[in-house]
Amino acid sequence: MDLGRRNFFTTMGLAMFALSMPTKFVRAGEPAVEGDYIVPASLSEGATVAFTAPASPSNAWEIHNFVNYLASHRCKVILGETITLRDKKFRYLSKDDKFRANEINKFFADPSIKAIVSARGGYGSIRILDLIDYEIIKQNPKIFIGFSDITVLLNAITEKTRLITFHGPTGNFSLDGFTRKILDYMLFGNKLQSNLPFVYKFSKENVLNEGKVSGRLVGGNLSNLVSLLGTPFDFDARGKILFFEEVSEHPYKIDRMLKQLELSGKFEQCAGVVLGYFGKLDARRNFFPDYSFTLREIFDLTFKKYDFPVLINFPFGHTNKFFTFPIGGLVKVDTKNLEFSVNLYDSSVEIEKMYNK
Repeated sequence: MDLGRRNFFTTMGLAMFALSMPTKFVRAGEPAVEGDYIVPASLSEGATVAFTAPASPSNAWEIHNFVNYLASHRCKVILGETITLRDKKFRYLSKDDKFRANEINKFFADPSIKAIVSARGGYGSIRILDLIDYEIIKQNPKIFIGFSDITVLLNAITEKTRLITFHGPTGNFSLDGFTRKILDYMLFGNKLQSNLPFVYKFSKENVLNEGKVSGRLVGGNLSNLVSLLGTPFDFDARGKILFFEEVSEHPYKIDRMLKQLELSGKFEQCAGVVLGYFGKLDARRNFFPDYSFTLREIFDLTFKKYDFPVLINFPFGHTNKFFTFPIGGLVKVDTKNLEFSVNLYDSSVEIEKMYNK
């Protein structure tokens, strides 16, 4: 990913599951049976939320919009030393690798902290994947949210612990009304009595391939996901609905990354794909001796040969409107009724049976 995304933030203020797949959610605080996904407890009034900078530097002013959003829910906020004690000798990193990893481990281990927000992306999350204490996280499940470079942390945590993490705005995001509404459900849903599925109505223009499927979400920033391939933190695409977003990359680089995922078998294994914000879909870039494919043409070339549903230009990523996705969470895509639905906080029903009707 082009690090020009910092400028972006500055200027903008399944088919049925395979039989081998896990079959139930467990709420945080309940004992987790091997293979189950853990839904972190939703936030309530007075909850303490910690901000950390797992990758590039941030500061208190940069995250003030998210802090104010939490304050509107009467949450208490603490800032990690990766934010308050930046050392410029680490250049594009907020602190050294061990310090950044230890702060995440410390925040997960602290029972008074109910959620952890990544202050911003940038670069550096992949450097600490082997320093994270996944057992501490598994024993102390809580909300962890971020996107962009944070993609690798989100997916590594979910893959290693079965804790559902949240691909959503970082602390430096502007948080418009649409984004806040989704955050309200994802972070505070159970306390707001929002026990029914959150249903988002998309348009026909968002449909690249038709179909109806339910599955668990896996994904995030495209270039960061590709960086996980072949590592101990690679993601499992079997029966999953994959989602991708990207910014400031040339079309040929998007083409190459999608082909790498295809060659790794991810598209043969998955049940559907949701494509978020990628910039101008129909623009051509210079590519000697002529011009590039458009992004829309690349998506057609990549996905039209598959029979699973594909959505395009969905509102998430490096854009103003951000639909927070629960990685590991169960969702349903229905292109006939133009519905995308997700349910996290209904503990009174067997969610997967309901979604697979």
